[in-house]
Amino acid sequence: MDEQAGPKEGEKMQSLYNPDIYPDGIREMICESGETGIGIANRWMTGWPKRVVKLLVEDMYEGAFQYQLLQEQDVIARASNLSHLAPMEIIVMSGLNPEPPEV
Repeated sequence: MDEQAGPKEGEKMQSLYNPDIYPDGIREMICESGETGIGIANRWMTGWPKRVVKLLVEDMYEGAFQYQLLQEQDVIARASNLSHLAPMEIIVMSGLNPEPPEV
């Protein structure tokens, strides 16, 4: 029997903020991207909702999201010696822009 990858017992995976704003395919992509992806989507939606809506309307959200996800996963993977820092601190220290792109 296959087990779903997810939070460990006792941990709660964060849920997607305002999920109804996303088209079905985008919402599924975000949810399947795991904790990092949901964190990106939530950060973008709570901090820059107008940019997110514009990316969705212009059909540019998926590309921007996938690019950001790969960048953040790469930075966090390379920062194993910085495990005392929160992922967001590592991202900011690396110089990655935490904001969604402007369209």
